[in-house]
Amino acid sequence: MKRYSFYGVLSLVCAYLVWAYSFLGNSPEEKALEISSYSYGKDSSKGNLIGVEPFMLPGDYSNQKRFLEKTESYFIHAKRSGWITDKTIFVFPEYYGTWLVVSGEKSSLYTSPDLQSGMIYFILRNPFSFLYHFFTSKENDKIQAAIFKIKADKMREIYGDTFSALAQKYKVSILAGSIVLPSPSVRNGKIVLGTTSLFNTSFVFGKDGSVLGEPIRKKFLTEEEKPFLDSNLKPGTVIDTPAGKMGVLVCADSWYPESYSNLKGSGADFVAVPSYINRGETPVWDQAWAGYNGEKNPSDVDPKDIGKITEGQAWKKYALETRASRSGFKNGINVFLQGKLWDLEADGRAFILRNGKPETVLVPEHNKNRIYNLWL
Repeated sequence: MKRYSFYGVLSLVCAYLVWAYSFLGNSPEEKALEISSYSYGKDSSKGNLIGVEPFMLPGDYSNQKRFLEKTESYFIHAKRSGWITDKTIFVFPEYYGTWLVVSGEKSSLYTSPDLQSGMIYFILRNPFSFLYHFFTSKENDKIQAAIFKIKADKMREIYGDTFSALAQKYKVSILAGSIVLPSPSVRNGKIVLGTTSLFNTSFVFGKDGSVLGEPIRKKFLTEEEKPFLDSNLKPGTVIDTPAGKMGVLVCADSWYPESYSNLKGSGADFVAVPSYINRGETPVWDQAWAGYNGEKNPSDVDPKDIGKITEGQAWKKYALETRASRSGFKNGINVFLQGKLWDLEADGRAFILRNGKPETVLVPEHNKNRIYNLWL
C-alpha cells in the first residue's frame, strides 16, 4: 500500500513538473493594429523626439521575441517616415516594461479573462519562490511585491537586451519607458538590481546600447502604487543626449511644480513624460476628474475643478502642457501606454509642446496604436 502511495505522489509531482515547465511563453498570435503616425514641425538638425503610444496585449509580453518584434515595429515605421537622425530620441510610456513580469509563463495566463485569474496560474507555477518572497517582503502588498521580485532578473534581461539592441541597430537614444525593479542602479552602462525596495523606474539607452546617466525613479506615487513601491527622494532626472539635456518626469511627477524647478535647476533643455492611466475596465479620459491620486494637491490647483472637468482636461491644465511652458520649457512630449491587458483598459492621449506652445493633437478614438514625431 505504501508503495502505491509513493508512486501516486511521484506521479503527481511528475505531472506538475511537466505542466509547470512545458510550453512556456506561448500566446496566440494577435492581428497587429496599424500604426498611426503624426509629425510636428520641421527638421532643423537639432534632433527630434519620437513618442510611442503602443497598443499592448498580454501576448506581446509572453516572450522576448514577441516583445522585441512589437517594440521594433515602431522603429521600422519611424525609419520609413524619414524621422530617424543621429539626434533622435524615442520615448516609450510608463509601465511599458513592467508587464514583462508575465514573460515565460503558461499560455493560460495570457488568455485569462482578468488579471487576478492570470496571477493564480503565475503563483501555481512558481509556488516556492512565491512563498519565499511573500514571507520575506516588507511591502504592505506582499502578493504584488513577491510577483515582481520573482521575475525581476528576467524582466531586467529582456528589457535591457531589447532596448540596447534597438538603440545600437537604429543608432538612436531611447527613453525606454518604466519598469518595476528592486533597487535598480547603473554600473558600467548596465542595469544592476538590488535586493530591497521596488521602484517604478525608467532608463535611457544611448546609441552604443549602454544605459545613460542614472535610473529615473518616480517620486509621487498613486494610491495603487504605494502598497508595493518605494518613492524617490526628488522628482525628475536630467540625462545628457545628442539632442541636448532631456528632463524626464515619470507620469504623476509631471503634475507638481517642484518637478519642473528641479529640471530647470539641473539644466534640462526639454521634457519627456512617460505615463500610464488605468482605472480598471472603464476608460477614464473623458470621465470626471477625481483629483490628485496619492498626494496632496499643489497650492495652485482649483478645488472646484475636481468632479467638474474631465481627466483629460485635468492633464492639460495641471501636467506637462501647462506646467512645462510656465516653467520656461519650449519643447516636451507626454505619451501614454495603450492596450487591453486582461480586464485593464489603458487610456490617455499624447500632449506635445513645441516652441513654447501646445500642439493640437487630433487623434481619432479608434487609432490606438500611435507614434508622434516632434522636431526640436
